[in-house]
Order: sequence, then C-alpha cells, then structure tokens
Amino acid sequence: GHLPGQYVRVGVDVDGVRLWRTYSLTHGPRADRCISLTVKAIPGGVVSNHLVHDAEPGQMIQLAQAEGEFTLPQPLPSKLLLVTAGSGITPVIGMLRNLFSRAEPTTGTDIVLVHVNAPEPASIFAAELRRLAELGHIRLVERFDDVHGTLDVADLADLVEDLDERLAYACGPAGLLD
Repeated sequence: GHLPGQYVRVGVDVDGVRLWRTYSLTHGPRADRCISLTVKAIPGGVVSNHLVHDAEPGQMIQLAQAEGEFTLPQPLPSKLLLVTAGSGITPVIGMLRNLFSRAEPTTGTDIVLVHVNAPEPASIFAAELRRLAELGHIRLVERFDDVHGTLDVADLADLVEDLDERLAYACGPAGLLD
C-alpha cells in the first residue's frame, strides 16, 4: 500500500549487480493493485537506462515498501497551492491522478498548480495537466525557464492572487526549494 506522493526503491540486476534507485509513484492506490512509476532515462544512468531501454514485460524487479511524507493532508484544505519544477511533478501527478480518477472526482478544494520547466518540449505530463485545467479540476500556471526565466518566490504573489490563503506544497530541485 501507499499514499499518493510517496516513492519506492526499485532494485534491478544489471550485469549481475543489484542496483537500487528511488522513483515516485505516479498514481494513488489502484483497484487492480498495480502501481505506476515514471522513469526518465538519464544520460549515464545505469538503472534508468536499463528500465527505459532494456527491461522486458514480466522481468523480475525488487520493490521496497513505499516511503515518504510528501502526501496531502486529510481532509484536504479548501485552497491548495502546488509548486513543482522538472521531475518534481511526478509525485504531484500521482496526487492529482488519485484525486481525479475517482467516480466522483470533485474534491471541493481549489487547487492551483504552478509548474516550472526548462523548455516546453521537456514538460512531461503537459497534456494531462492541461486537460485537468480544461476540466476545471485545477488552475494551471505553466512557466518555462527559457521564456519566463527562473521562478522567484516573490513571483508567486503575482501568479497566485490569494497566495496567503493557500496551504502550499513544493517539489523539485534544490534551487526551487531553497
């Protein structure tokens, strides 16, 4: 079992050596008991390249118990701000998928997602996030470093007019979190 936003350690054998890496779960608990992970092949990354390019359906991998405290509170607040950058979107997409994949997807929570990425073509889950926004589930604010520059905390007040009323979560590289 796991909560949306948590991660798992994945172990794979590559050239006879068991290697472990950590990946965010990209969905909440599912009725079919399957899990989903998003793995990006990193240049020089032994495990990520193995999983993306060489792993076969049915191949045995090792999976540790889900861990992590980056989860949404229950009950949800009336207003929520999610700030993500780059791969920081992966635990958040799991949270959003869990919230909006139910038969009754309304949460009663006003969710703003400020998502920062390098160039737009590198923005993973962009179509899915835009669809959630079109459906009125979230208000999506997309920022691209090559167009808007680096996000500064001071920018948030201009991007989110009721910033002080929102519980805020942030996930991304150290620069963003700092």
